[in-house]
Amino acid sequence: MMTRDEQETKAILRRHLPRLLARLKALGGDRRGATAVSFAILLVPLLAAVGFSIDGSRFLLTRYHLQSAVDASALAVATVYQDQATLDALADKFVAKNFSLADASLTSVSTSVSGDIITVNGTATMKTLFMSILQVSEVQVAASTQVKRAGGGLLVSLVLDNTGSMWSDSPSKIESLRGASDILVDAIFDGESTPEDLRVAIVPYAATVNPGAEAASIVGTHSYGPLDPTQKDAWKGCVMERSGANSIADTGPDVEKWKPFFWEPSVDNNYTLSDPTTIYPGGLYNSNGITGPNIGCPTPILPLTNSYDDVTAAVSALSAWNRGGTLGDIGMAWGIRTLSPGIPFDQSTEIDPKTGATLWDSPRWRKAIVMMTDGDNLFYDLPSNAGPNSPHPGYSDYTAYGRLGESQADAIFGTTNKNTAKGIVDDRLLSLCTTAKNQGILIFTVTFGSSPSSSTQQLFQDCASDPGKYYHAPGKATLENAFGAIGAELSKLRIVK
Repeated sequence: MMTRDEQETKAILRRHLPRLLARLKALGGDRRGATAVSFAILLVPLLAAVGFSIDGSRFLLTRYHLQSAVDASALAVATVYQDQATLDALADKFVAKNFSLADASLTSVSTSVSGDIITVNGTATMKTLFMSILQVSEVQVAASTQVKRAGGGLLVSLVLDNTGSMWSDSPSKIESLRGASDILVDAIFDGESTPEDLRVAIVPYAATVNPGAEAASIVGTHSYGPLDPTQKDAWKGCVMERSGANSIADTGPDVEKWKPFFWEPSVDNNYTLSDPTTIYPGGLYNSNGITGPNIGCPTPILPLTNSYDDVTAAVSALSAWNRGGTLGDIGMAWGIRTLSPGIPFDQSTEIDPKTGATLWDSPRWRKAIVMMTDGDNLFYDLPSNAGPNSPHPGYSDYTAYGRLGESQADAIFGTTNKNTAKGIVDDRLLSLCTTAKNQGILIFTVTFGSSPSSSTQQLFQDCASDPGKYYHAPGKATLENAFGAIGAELSKLRIVK
């Protein structure tokens, strides 16, 4: 059935076309010289002008209808998170339903997805009514539209430096970090206590990390007793990293188990395990004179959760942990592990009821890591006496990789030079950033304070998903601004009901 516009166009042609042709015929029969010459000169452009005028209006009408159909299709497709074939089929269905003209036929519909932008393209063929006299029987009509896809769910892991240098400044950097983290958390929760479409993890890191309650299930046989974070002479939960590629790979304990981090008594950690009065585990004040099996071991990782109270409690518990050093590659490795579906943190295997896929695999859920440091990666080595502690004759403090120069660290780093080892840690961190980005994880990075060198600032910029997602914050106010900006951007990635 023709539209009203098409009916009116054809009515105009019926009324005026016969008179126009009769006039042209009369001119053609006129043998007067001037008239014949004028007729010969003007005939072709006159016919073309008439054709363009009439069929041009029909072309505009066809394009208007096609654009309307493509617009409606894009809005429909933007609400769906499926594979490309499904999106193409849906787009085709919506365009075909909304585009119907008697002298035009739909020829193609296609979609493309780039980040949050959905593009739908449509083409149609329109038959001409008058321009066919000039051997133009049909013309192609095209329309395209872009819409920004609505947000979906968000999985985000905050990978935060909790090393001893975070005690410095006034207020201390660790206080500033807690305040800035609260700003970010408030932005993404947006007043909800348990939002349906948000999961947040927190990974405090120093020279090791603490998997928390999951630690007991991922370590092999050991002689350090049960996990008990309440007793300063018991194993708190930090782990030694594994060997070779597994040291930072996203593999589970079925491939290789971890071992408990338990710093045995030594000259640079001078305590007696059977005498708890000699143990000062740190986390409460800034000192290299701390002692015990757990020094350098931060607060536990918080697995993915949508509980605002649990997240803010984990932020409030953040503290600075002296000794060991800063090993950002370990922090990033565990940040990825909190998001991925493998053990020990498999919370992202939860099923998204809107797509039927796991949160990790669902195209509706976005993934992000926010990583922050206040200094360079390094293996720390106690330089002088501190409390009961004296410098160790080796090359570094004890870490999740052991000591530089000893078997575990040597197998990975092959050096006793701290600067060379730093470069290797930097390279491992950058490799992990690439791995995360290849898995569709958006990465934001922040360097804080005056300690990060220019090379570390460049490293963190290279780690970020793009230069606009890297921030350098010289002080408390700029750190809060950075975390606030990241929180605002992350909040756009999910639907806020």
